[in-house]
Formats: sequence, structure tokens, C-alpha cells
Amino acid sequence: MNLNLFYKLGSILCITLFYFVSLIGLFAIASHIGYLYFPNSAFTNSLGSFDPIYSYLVLNFEDKPALYEKTSFLQLSILSELTTLLFAAVFLWLMYKFLNTVYQEGLFTYKNVSILTRLGLTIGILGTGFTYTSELLTSKAVDELEITNASVQYSSWFFIDTLIGGIILIIIASALKTAVHAVEENKQTI
Repeated sequence: MNLNLFYKLGSILCITLFYFVSLIGLFAIASHIGYLYFPNSAFTNSLGSFDPIYSYLVLNFEDKPALYEKTSFLQLSILSELTTLLFAAVFLWLMYKFLNTVYQEGLFTYKNVSILTRLGLTIGILGTGFTYTSELLTSKAVDELEITNASVQYSSWFFIDTLIGGIILIIIASALKTAVHAVEENKQTI
């Protein structure tokens, strides 16, 4: 299979997913704003009861906990949703640009160095932000569980993974910059 076709299809997939995530994101943010500021509106009532999304587990309460009506929890939920969607959209946009540049110009370009650096910063900052807020949201919800004959402690450090991943991608971008510089020097000497 031709790798250029793979890069072209990958870039098309990323831009399609970017627009899809953006549309879903607008709806998700609108629903969270409805739950937070207009809880009795027709729009919010049409959505049903508030049920936040947790990253690493599914929590189904038999009775809606009072936590779900606290403003601070709703604000944390909207922050978690916003960072998740923003991270996904920026990641997909940068991957689209990266794959498109590889398809059109090749890997060894200064443009790709810039894109990989921004991708590393995105993963390091927005990825860590979305992971941390999601873990905080999950931790608050787990505290609401009524468990007898045991105790549950939810503490997670998954946000460190995205922080380290972002740093590694920035290091890879730095190495690519050195390689691009060598390729450019080689072109000028020939």
C-alpha cells in the first residue's frame, strides 16, 4: 500500500472527525450551560436528567445524588467537558495539518517541526487539563457511593501520562528539527 495514500486518507479522516467533534462539542457545551443556568428550560427538560461523563468508569446511581445539583459540580463538569472537547478538536486539527504536510511536502520540513511542537504542547497542557478535571469529577462522584463493609479511595495520577507524552513529543520535534536542518544543509551542498 502506498504510504502517501495512507497520509492523505489519515488527513481526510482527521479533518472529518474535527468537524464532527466540533459539532458534538457545541451541543455538549450548550447542554451543560442549560443544566447550569437554565435547569427548568424546555431544552434542558428535553435532555432528561443530568448525567455527567466520567473517563474511566461508569457510575449509575439508583437515585440522583444531591451532588449533581451543586453548582460547583456542574461547573467542574462543564470545565471537564470543555477541556476534553478542546483537546480533541485541537489534536485532530494538528494531526490533519501534520498528515497533510507529510503527504504534500514530506516529513522533513520545518512546518512539521512547528506542528509537532504545538501538538506536544496541546497534549501536555490541554491533555493534562482534561485528564485532571475528569479525574477530579470522578473522585467527587465516587465519594457519593454508599458502600458497606469496605471503603473506596479513588486517587489517580493518569494526568501525568499526558504531561509526559507532551514532553516526549516536544523532544521528538526537537530531534526532527535537527534532522530537517541536516537535510536542508545536504540539499544546499549538492
